[in-house]
Amino acid sequence: GKGSEKSSKAASAGPRNVKVTSDRSTYLRKEGVLVFDGNVFVDDVEFKMHADEVTLFLGGTNELKRIVAIGNVAVTNELRSGTCAKATYNKALSRVVLYSDESKGVPARLNDNGKRKSQVEGRKITFWVDTEQVEVDGSVITVDVGNGDAKDSAKRFLGK
Repeated sequence: GKGSEKSSKAASAGPRNVKVTSDRSTYLRKEGVLVFDGNVFVDDVEFKMHADEVTLFLGGTNELKRIVAIGNVAVTNELRSGTCAKATYNKALSRVVLYSDESKGVPARLNDNGKRKSQVEGRKITFWVDTEQVEVDGSVITVDVGNGDAKDSAKRFLGK
């Protein structure tokens, strides 16, 4: 069953307990940095994230400050799901940034999983986990217009 797995690979950070599992992990106590490598899964209250490599930056009392994920990154929460080459999460700002891999021509992608079913692609996509706001650099936006007018639905999608 799920609860019986006593894995030494899981680490929890801070009062809200970010759970991370991976093939390997390294704790650099002096720097307050946890590095996870191989099949990394981050289980946070605000989102779930998969990546090849994830670094957690902790504050003085071991609370989570920042996450950097690299390689085949996938992020999901109730509202959205995204894929990208690299992602960062800033906890204080509740902000996730998805980055493309321009060398491979792989864009960052963010899907709106709500009623609107839309997708944005770009070089860099920023969204805030606790709001509807999304910012896209170098964007291609696909919006399910439904019966409304495209401008309105794009405005709604971008939370403007």
